[in-house]
Amino acid sequence: MFLVFSLSSFDLSAQDSLGTAQADSAVTDSSNVINLKPKIVPFEELFSTGKIISSFIVLIFAFLLNRFITFLLGKLAENQASYRLLIKRLIPFLNVILWSVALFIVIGGIINPPVETILTVGASIGIAVGFAAQDILKNIFGGFIIILDSPFQVGDKIEIDGYYGEVTGIGLRSTRIVTPDDSLVTIPNADIVNNSVSNSNTGALDCQVVASIYLPADTNIDTVKEVAYKAAITSRYVYLNKPVVVITENQVIDKNYIIHLKVKAYVLDIRYEFLLKGEITELILTELNRRQLLPSSVPIKQVEE
Repeated sequence: MFLVFSLSSFDLSAQDSLGTAQADSAVTDSSNVINLKPKIVPFEELFSTGKIISSFIVLIFAFLLNRFITFLLGKLAENQASYRLLIKRLIPFLNVILWSVALFIVIGGIINPPVETILTVGASIGIAVGFAAQDILKNIFGGFIIILDSPFQVGDKIEIDGYYGEVTGIGLRSTRIVTPDDSLVTIPNADIVNNSVSNSNTGALDCQVVASIYLPADTNIDTVKEVAYKAAITSRYVYLNKPVVVITENQVIDKNYIIHLKVKAYVLDIRYEFLLKGEITELILTELNRRQLLPSSVPIKQVEE
């Protein structure tokens, strides 16, 4: 009897201890749940006057530093002809890196919001911006694709959507090219990504130039080709490490037979593309007139119907 009573007392004590432990555990779990609640930071503390001023200072400094680096590298590129394109290609990458660092400092270092706030605000802003600025986002993504895929770089001569010129800047929203008549054309990056792009030099300093001359059908072809070849190789702007080719084509324009003379040569720097084309044309015409091989009274043969 005494043994049974003792065992019963032991069981009751164990149950009481177990119940107390479970209660303590429940209290601890409840406190943990309470501690896991999102940390709410007052708006005045998150965006205080000091933080706003500091953020503006960082962004203004980043803007000025970005302009200074772009200007400095542009001047350096013009003074280093051999590395001009390489230096200019660094500008878009440095711009992206600089602004990324500035935003990281502002968000993570100055404002320093809780992770929950970042996720909540980021999701809300993402949804709002996604509906309100789809075209802008397309252009920004297009800018990243251009920088990463590199179909062209700053300094290349490209043709896109009927515009031909030298790429002077690749931004996150648009790409700027300067046409031969010195017009600045701004093309949205989304249009560039969705269209075909023709690149004349693909990162090289030299590119092929084609000078065309139309001559009467009875012109001495051998003599004209000799004159054209000599004119090309004696130009100040020709790149002689690549071949010079002279070809002729028989064409009919307005029912008249003519000879289309093409001189294909490489310019030593893409900036002199049109100077090379103009000089080759002038040298050919000057020499043909000097030899009296191109008199103005030469008739043009007509096509018989």
